[in-house]
Amino acid sequence: MSQGNYKAGEFSIESLAIVNQEDESVDITDLAIGVKLFESIYNKFTTGHVNVLDGLNILGNYKFTGQEFIRISVAQKEGIGQEPEKKFTIDKTFRIYKVENVKRPKESSQLFQLRFCDPRMFFCRKKRLSKMFRGSYEEMLQSALIEEANIKPQEFDWFEETEPKNIQFICPNWTVSKFIDYVVNEANIGENAEWKNGMFFFQTLNGGFRFSSIDTMLKREFPVPFSYRPRSAEETSQLDLNAKGGLNSMIKSFYIPQQFDTLRGTAKGAYSSMQKTYDPIRKQEVDFVYDLEETMNRGKHLSGFPLIRTGEMERSLTLENQIDPMISPAVTEIDIDFPPNESYDSNVRYDFTSSHLFDNEDTLGNDEVFQGYKSVDNARLERTALLEILQQNKIVVTIPMRTDLTVGNVIQLEIPQPEPTNKEDKLNDGRYLITDLSIAMSIPSKEGEMYLECVKESFAAKIADVKPLQEVEPAEEV
Repeated sequence: MSQGNYKAGEFSIESLAIVNQEDESVDITDLAIGVKLFESIYNKFTTGHVNVLDGLNILGNYKFTGQEFIRISVAQKEGIGQEPEKKFTIDKTFRIYKVENVKRPKESSQLFQLRFCDPRMFFCRKKRLSKMFRGSYEEMLQSALIEEANIKPQEFDWFEETEPKNIQFICPNWTVSKFIDYVVNEANIGENAEWKNGMFFFQTLNGGFRFSSIDTMLKREFPVPFSYRPRSAEETSQLDLNAKGGLNSMIKSFYIPQQFDTLRGTAKGAYSSMQKTYDPIRKQEVDFVYDLEETMNRGKHLSGFPLIRTGEMERSLTLENQIDPMISPAVTEIDIDFPPNESYDSNVRYDFTSSHLFDNEDTLGNDEVFQGYKSVDNARLERTALLEILQQNKIVVTIPMRTDLTVGNVIQLEIPQPEPTNKEDKLNDGRYLITDLSIAMSIPSKEGEMYLECVKESFAAKIADVKPLQEVEPAEEV
């Protein structure tokens, strides 16, 4: 039986309305040209903007001052008579904070853009904390969000437990937003984490807030693969729009803004780094090092192997003039350097640590009742490296709009190689982590697109073991 719906990225609108401080509301569905929404694992709150072609002078009649709220409720199409599950829809109320680019295309109408964000962004940027927190980092964060940021417990989609459980922290009049950043940078799920201090706090468009480790995100697989091949009505008429092979699982376009940047990666500590930690009580300085290869050997990661050759001396090579186009010229080694994962001096951090900040024990070896600031391993180096690794190998794909995708998921991208043979890429298995997402909706046509920024955290094989040139079949003789 035919589905009867062949428009990729089609969606339905339940609400697109604005309300001001006097409880006066206006539906702008017929006035809006386009809506764009954003979410990211690096951003605490979702944001967006809407372009409006206004012939009613709503800016003046509804006295816009940046204190208005807009509710956006949209859902992906599932087919005739089918509605998506609530968890796969977007229903958010945002606060409008900016009106910009007001233009007059006609005498009786004006064009402008409304920018908006989650209302809790205001609370978190202006509310200050001068209080003591005890417990684990996730308990501290939950306490601050519920008690100070007006976030309800049911709005938490995922809140991961962290270690240790006996931390004490006195917040020195920071905003809630700064306190969130501190907790995210310091929290750790345990010694066996794939990346130490690999926590992220973010909000999703179709759900709530997540305090999630990179370990969890790398295991959260989106069930539908996306492929870079055209769809036709005949092929997809029997398929759900959002299923494998359906119209909404098509990659419309893609580009690779960056495949690697080893100069930046070296300077930023992506592959190796060192931390010199001073203990003022023991009067000792201890060195901790981060080694990418050692980190990759701990846990499964996204695909399992470093994005760069490790464990081998880097050779500087030159080659002689090529005489015969069919024969490679001679190669000469002119210099060698440390392996990238052992170049610890390329990025050095200085820190301090202390014991028994909150009790009166007279023996350093005794357990602390409550721990304070600690720097006893390379966890902070690993977090710095993780954030840089997530900037190294990136791809941006455009797909039809759907409301069941979020950042913090692993997605399978089936993109053929740019060569006539259908050879498998043994390094890149097509699995990427979605770090940033934007949705662009055309309100008049009720069709939209999604732009996904995805990253490779690791390769599917060791670089030295993959030899694609040896797999090339010899050319046929003419």
